[in-house]
Amino acid sequence: MPVAASRGVRRSSYTLVTPANHYPSRLPNLRTTQFVKLVTPRFAPARFGQYLLLIEAGGGTDAPVAPGFEAFLYGLDGEVALRAGGLSHMLRPGAFAYLPPESGFELDAPGAARLLWLKRPYEPWPGLGPPEAVAGHRDDEPFADTDVRGFRRRELLDPADPRLDFNMSLLQFDPGVGLDKVEVHDEEHGLYMTAGAGHYHLDDDIHEVRRDDFIYMAPYCPQSFVATGAEPAEYLLYKDVYRDGF
Repeated sequence: MPVAASRGVRRSSYTLVTPANHYPSRLPNLRTTQFVKLVTPRFAPARFGQYLLLIEAGGGTDAPVAPGFEAFLYGLDGEVALRAGGLSHMLRPGAFAYLPPESGFELDAPGAARLLWLKRPYEPWPGLGPPEAVAGHRDDEPFADTDVRGFRRRELLDPADPRLDFNMSLLQFDPGVGLDKVEVHDEEHGLYMTAGAGHYHLDDDIHEVRRDDFIYMAPYCPQSFVATGAEPAEYLLYKDVYRDGF
């Protein structure tokens, strides 16, 4: 029997996880929900977890997700009702929510749904408290042009708020357009392809990436991207910010 081929890759400075690589597991408090671990701190030096929730109709939380960690939730397909303290928000495709570490939350999906969940410990800074909960939709504000023609971005969290220790951004590229340099920096990334395809430069390698692929990039991993195909490429990008790395 031939060995199955895979685009998935594990290196010391990055991982590429494709839908064909998914190995769903479950959590005790998630009802009829498959739980795909895209990255966790088990893969050093990652300091966050990012998960894909595959929720069946009627699924969600049997018990609230306990407070203690920051959370960012982003709707991919279907609808999921989020309740977190005084916040109620319907996570439709493109809807999102940031929850501070003191906030637990509950989820209920009337139909089948897919949801991204990012989890990380909050890094306090002297004189600054944690941010408030934020909820919205990607279409609440337009994408902003960058200095690279055909490359646009949408910041989902306020990049001017130093209480935040991470940002979530949508980056969108017309076909043939890419980043204008190979970046090497201290910040780590979690990247989820939300549309299109492209080539990602990671360390000394170049990989084909497509919708629903996930990339973890460790600090100082050389990285760049160019969109390929006939439609724009887009990804949701996590990056730690406003902290000194210690």
